[in-house]
Amino acid sequence: MRITVDKLAKAYGFLWALRDLNLDLAAGECVALLGPNGAGKTTFLKLLGGLIAPTSGAIRFDEVSFSRSARELRARIGLLAPADHLYENLTARETLHFFTRLYNRNCVPPALDAALEQVGLSQRAGDYVANLSSGMKCRLSIAKWLLLQPELLLVDEPYGVLDGSGVDLLERFLQQQCAGGSIVILASHHVSRTLSLCNRAVILSQGRLTFNEAKQQPWPSFDKAFSEFLPHGAP
Repeated sequence: MRITVDKLAKAYGFLWALRDLNLDLAAGECVALLGPNGAGKTTFLKLLGGLIAPTSGAIRFDEVSFSRSARELRARIGLLAPADHLYENLTARETLHFFTRLYNRNCVPPALDAALEQVGLSQRAGDYVANLSSGMKCRLSIAKWLLLQPELLLVDEPYGVLDGSGVDLLERFLQQQCAGGSIVILASHHVSRTLSLCNRAVILSQGRLTFNEAKQQPWPSFDKAFSEFLPHGAP
């Protein structure tokens, strides 16, 4: 998959959340999406996921124009977030069965159980989602995307609800996704952890793209750009 973002903009009433954003991403890239609160990170992820429509501009996947109605393209995209929508009256195993069927994937029960075991939820397979902690729900979402294997995975602030082993699980999963050719875009305020995973950094500020570079070592241009919205210096 290759993603092209061309002059993308989104307004909420008279407020521009994103303006004139241009970006090209290739298969296998892991992108750190950084910026202060209100920079437009979540809006950008929602646009890429087809959850909202742009005010202007275009998104193309492999040169095919993307819209909210493009069902086949949307099936290639995953969104992983602490607030990921899960049905609380389903069990963990039923949740995986539901979503795999929703995406027209016929996963047999042993595959569902294997995914739950990978994320440390094999003992909670029959528990209702309503009875799972926030961290367990995040692990369940990881299991969902383990089964669905999206070509574009959008990750929005996942670290806050995960314990140490959960963070390790998440990062191994993201690395595996990129190694398999998927594109991962990770929005987080945990800058050091995010940069250790990613091979590209993108910084948004007040809805505009202010930085976009492949990872380097050392990286003085990133340090300078990052310090502009965090005056005490780079991570």
